[in-house]
Amino acid sequence: GGMWMRDDGVNMCTSGWAVRRDTQFTTTHGVATAGHCTGINQIVHPGHATHATTFQSGIENAYGDFEWHTSAESEPDDFYADASTIRDVSAIEAVANISLNEPVCVYGRPTNVRNCSLEVGDVSQACTASGGQTIDRLVQMNGDVTSDGDSGAPWFYTTRAYGIHTG
Repeated sequence: GGMWMRDDGVNMCTSGWAVRRDTQFTTTHGVATAGHCTGINQIVHPGHATHATTFQSGIENAYGDFEWHTSAESEPDDFYADASTIRDVSAIEAVANISLNEPVCVYGRPTNVRNCSLEVGDVSQACTASGGQTIDRLVQMNGDVTSDGDSGAPWFYTTRAYGIHTG
């Protein structure tokens, strides 16, 4: 997480978490970002290379704002806590365990800032997206510290994964 997601070489959003989809016969690995980040076809691994991605699935509706992509490269569960600090995910916070006033951090590639000053303000928030559809089941923070392109960025506390940014 915390890497640029691109559309034909143009920086669009930030990568969230490495994801895995298990079916009866296969396991597919990939990377998540925000569902409204349409057209994504590349991920930038800082200091290494830019890799092509393939859209797998996504939603932008009453169940959230999420999409995921695969690439020919391994997408480990590591994430950027800031521009130069890479951490390994040690746990995933279940939605049911997120509580009001809980501090959570975010790192967006465009702002290039890790911010840990926000707390959970609402555990189930809905909003209307630019296309008019209702996006629901979002966790709302008690402030706004991100800018364009931070969508999809990882929300975390130390090495615990919470979710991805929509904004």
